[in-house]
Amino acid sequence: MPFAIGQRWISESENNLGLGMITEVNSRTVTIFFPAADETRIYAAGGAPLTRVLFNAGDTVTHRQGWQAQVIEITVNNLTALYLVKRLDNGAEAVLKEMDLAHQISFSKPQDRLFGAQIDRSDRFALRYQALLHQQAQFQSPLRGLRGIRAGLIPHQLHIAKEVGQRLHPRVLLADEVGLGKTIEAGMILQQQIFAGRADRVLIIVPETLQHQWLLEMLRRFNLHFSLFDEERAADFAATEEQVERNPFDSENLIICSLDWLISQPKRGEQALRTQFDLLIVDEAHHLAWAPKAVSPEYRLVEGLAKRIPSVLLLTATPEQLGLQSHFARLKLLDADRFYDYDAFVVEQRHYRPVAEAVQTLLAEKPLSTAEKNAISDLLAEQDAEPLFNALDSRNEAEKALARQELISGLLDRHGTSRALFRNTRRGVKGFPRRVYHQINLAPPEQYINASRLSGENPEPLFGNKEQGNKWWNFDPRVEWLITFLKNQRHEKVLVICRQAQTAVQLEQALREKEGLRSAVFHENLSVIERDRAAAYFADQENGAQVLLSSAIGSEGRNFQFACRLVLFNLPENPDLLEQCIGRLDRIGQQRDVQIYALCFADSPQRVLADWYHQGLNAFEETCPMGAALFEKCGQKLRSFLQHPTESAGFDRFLKETEKLRLQLKRELEEGRDRLLELNSNGGEAAQRLAEAIRAEDYDTELVNFTLNLFDVIGVEQEDSGEKSIVITSTGTMLVPDFPGLKEDGVTVTFDRELALAREELEFLTWDHPMLRNGIDLVVSGDIGKTAASLLINDKLPPGTLLLELIYVVESQAPKGLQLNRFLPPTPLRLLLDGKGRDLAAQVSFSRLEKQLKPMDKHVANKMVKMIRPNIEKMLVMAEQQVAERAKTVIAAAQQQADSALSHELNRLNGLKSVNKNIRQDEIDGLETLRIQSLAALAKANWRLDSLRVIVSNKS
Repeated sequence: MPFAIGQRWISESENNLGLGMITEVNSRTVTIFFPAADETRIYAAGGAPLTRVLFNAGDTVTHRQGWQAQVIEITVNNLTALYLVKRLDNGAEAVLKEMDLAHQISFSKPQDRLFGAQIDRSDRFALRYQALLHQQAQFQSPLRGLRGIRAGLIPHQLHIAKEVGQRLHPRVLLADEVGLGKTIEAGMILQQQIFAGRADRVLIIVPETLQHQWLLEMLRRFNLHFSLFDEERAADFAATEEQVERNPFDSENLIICSLDWLISQPKRGEQALRTQFDLLIVDEAHHLAWAPKAVSPEYRLVEGLAKRIPSVLLLTATPEQLGLQSHFARLKLLDADRFYDYDAFVVEQRHYRPVAEAVQTLLAEKPLSTAEKNAISDLLAEQDAEPLFNALDSRNEAEKALARQELISGLLDRHGTSRALFRNTRRGVKGFPRRVYHQINLAPPEQYINASRLSGENPEPLFGNKEQGNKWWNFDPRVEWLITFLKNQRHEKVLVICRQAQTAVQLEQALREKEGLRSAVFHENLSVIERDRAAAYFADQENGAQVLLSSAIGSEGRNFQFACRLVLFNLPENPDLLEQCIGRLDRIGQQRDVQIYALCFADSPQRVLADWYHQGLNAFEETCPMGAALFEKCGQKLRSFLQHPTESAGFDRFLKETEKLRLQLKRELEEGRDRLLELNSNGGEAAQRLAEAIRAEDYDTELVNFTLNLFDVIGVEQEDSGEKSIVITSTGTMLVPDFPGLKEDGVTVTFDRELALAREELEFLTWDHPMLRNGIDLVVSGDIGKTAASLLINDKLPPGTLLLELIYVVESQAPKGLQLNRFLPPTPLRLLLDGKGRDLAAQVSFSRLEKQLKPMDKHVANKMVKMIRPNIEKMLVMAEQQVAERAKTVIAAAQQQADSALSHELNRLNGLKSVNKNIRQDEIDGLETLRIQSLAALAKANWRLDSLRVIVSNKS
């Protein structure tokens, strides 16, 4: 094509220069100015690496003044183009000269990029196609939102998370016993809701002491970045001279705050009520006191929020500990229409006990009594139950087993609170270790006695700032005992918990100076990164610290179950904190007995407290779900003994009274156990299969290979750091300025779940991790790999044979709340056309073809594309005709799947509602609306060309 002044061209070798303009032409050279980059280039006229930019009718163009228009017609005058266009801003027709085109230009359609000399490398095209395939697979995976958690694969947790997390607007009470993972369940439910597009704005309300624990749990386990709100932060939004006061709760999407703060600052509570949230989580919900004539401010606030927020999760380890009335009040927060009357609720709860007993009979494979059959028939329609009763009398064992299972499943589904309440107990969940308690009684040093310090529970801080000779660790026998203990346990990791940070810091100094023992310190005055380093140093099995010295914060949020020895240098001040401390080691997955050592001075408050914990509550060797209630009931009397530790008169009687009260409460809790509810909560064999399915995906070779290839192609530097981990760092040659989740100083990642559990500073990479999800989005939503050109080395084909590989994407554009990606995720369709338009994709797989391809020099590729452009354009037309039928088939299958899945759930809920009042009508109405909107959106699904690769054969 001849050059003329005013024509617009782009550089094939320097696409970043933008749209250039010919400013001078002579017989030997052509001069082109690139206004966007303010650069001038002079090329030989005969071989200039330039491509002419000409738009066609229907294309959108941009004027250099900024307005856009659609091309109606193009004419050429003196070798330059004139465009008749229709402006998009005002609808007016105008003539746009070629030289008035905007200087910045980017091609989005792959064919435009190909013909515009923006040809990418072939390995990037391959990465793009693989990213599309993996994106489709992840959207459709039933494990999405469950497998990415940094935690062990506990079946009952996974079951609850899957059951609740996939609901339209979940409103449930999570009531597992201490140590069974309510926080993890809530996090997995939240993550699924976020992935489904149903929860963008989330408010978590917790006791003040648990704020940092929740902040860390959400970050470390789920990669969710919450913001902590308190009065200092809220005050930043106060009115100034320049602006009116803003609502602080509107400033972030993911918020954690304390209930105490919202109550003590009523204005903040009102601001939270005025804010639109999608999901509310309330921890320690048993603190929300309620009675028909006495509603606490805490309950009233949460009630107001629960009425405005569509999804609500309440967490408590003691659903009925404070009485059935309090339990009813929490259920009322979830569904005020369903739980409207307390007396009716009491009657209904009694009604389900015979049903629970009938299920136990079925599980024991014993014959049902007439009373049990009647109880079952009250829940199941008689026409449904009678054939199953008859099958139980069959001689065919397989038929009996099937009938038994069907009866159990039906009863679980129809149980009174089974959709609103989930509770698992340690008795029903296997896998917990045994606890072994050792009380270490030591004589108090003279310094403590002489200073009359034994009236205080923690004497050591009072000596911390004395001169060297009087430092407490030089005379405190607990230090010598600990040193001897550590020397005798050289190959064991030991967690030592002190009540104060100062004690932990000084104890580390003592161990280092006295014996040179390797130890790490962990306390609230350290930054999160410093805590990470301390935890990693402790977790390192070969070169790490033998002992971790922690303040009370060590009892919150961190799990050290690779250790089994816990030393309580100071006893926690209440039973809940004690359980938190022991719970760092006593967790599902702990392989050994947990050895607990409590260090006590004779005639000291610590000795009194240890005896009450052990003999009164049995809190060291067993979990004590009634501990908080007993502490509240016995607290005043206990404090009296703590203040006068040498006056033991009446203490033994007090211990026996506490034990008697504990056993009484334990019996009441046991009698009140809802075994039917527990069966429904643990998920049974289905939950086991779910855990196994996720375990099978761990360290998936597809995941590892794709991730490493993604890093390679993007230009992320990788260095093997041993122990199944890789250090990745950014480079100056990356395709993008910032890779998602990659920090400035690099990140260490692992694909190994067990290693990630032991070393929390490592990023645990799964298909659910933001680095993978956002990395895939980075590729498929941008221009990486949209075009490519390759040589096919194949002696069986004539040299110069042209093939065109095209990747189309079938997709639906709809509100993300419909979650249509379950049925129709962006779905890649691959075509491989020869010159006659025949599709060879079924005969030649992508991987097989990829092995035979060789890269093509970009300059050569541009010249080749120019020569064969007419052939390519004809093949594109043929491809459009062929892909239409395949795309319509994909869309029809998605419609059928959506209709079947949503109709099945709708019919199930409608059927359950006739026997279970716990099925909310708004849930049914919402599901019907979802079905209608989903089918309508899928009917409008379409397809587009995403990427293409030009392939030309050659001899080897």
